[in-house]
Amino acid sequence: MKRLSVSDQIVNVLNIIGCVLVAVITLYPLVYIFSMSISRPEAVISNQVTLWPVGFSLQAYGIVFKDSGLWLAYWNTLIYTVCGTALSVVLTLMAAYPLSRKRFFLRKQLSVFFTATMFFSGTLVPMFILINSLHLYNTRWAIILPAGAAAWYIIMARTFLAEIPESLYESARIDGAGEWRILRCIFIPLAKPIIIVLILYYAITQWNSYFNALIFLPNQKLQPLQLYLMKVLIQNGGVSTSGIGKREMSLISLQLEYVVIVVAVVPILMVYPFLQRYLVKGMLVGAVKE
Repeated sequence: MKRLSVSDQIVNVLNIIGCVLVAVITLYPLVYIFSMSISRPEAVISNQVTLWPVGFSLQAYGIVFKDSGLWLAYWNTLIYTVCGTALSVVLTLMAAYPLSRKRFFLRKQLSVFFTATMFFSGTLVPMFILINSLHLYNTRWAIILPAGAAAWYIIMARTFLAEIPESLYESARIDGAGEWRILRCIFIPLAKPIIIVLILYYAITQWNSYFNALIFLPNQKLQPLQLYLMKVLIQNGGVSTSGIGKREMSLISLQLEYVVIVVAVVPILMVYPFLQRYLVKGMLVGAVKE
């Protein structure tokens, strides 16, 4: 094994130190928020918590979990995330597949068209008029449909599909397979890594989305978790506190905000460890030219 030079060793040490610092900076707010959520309310209100929990109390979690508004918002977010992600992945693959075929006669024109949408887009007023004209205002479709397929993800999927050998495509065509069958039976099984990346990206976008819901969903029964979180953090409302005394509520009101943050972040955060290797591969694919 070749011995590293002194300069290479110094670079490796600096890289390790930098990675540790980035990890600490990233983990500190997460640990702090979780510690605040499970500490004693008296310790939270008096700012005694710096990193680790001070005491232990799940009273705030009990209050939040009893709120029916939280579970309704959770249910709405799950609907938007699952349906919106499924629709976006299907549309992205349907757009990326023909663009990955070099013989497709509109390949360059459509690529330019999709790329242009990354730099130019409609503003809020035209979007509101469009949603209202299509009778999507104050419906779940106002959140699911506008997300559609993002141009950057189409380019990423096209780059991945273009790496699949052309010989597989030609062999299938000789055997009499149509385009839909080639896509379904050959390209989709081979494109599992990029499909998982698309699912992760679109799911995160849908889970964290709040602006469209804020504009297009005045009905509280249709609003997602992020609007519920906004009401708790900014408007100091949202969580039902019936049956709680004023003194007890004054102690626990600040802690409720941290609990809601934990409840909103943990589900999507737990997805990363299982899909990390696909996430890295997807980022590399998007940087490779044909």
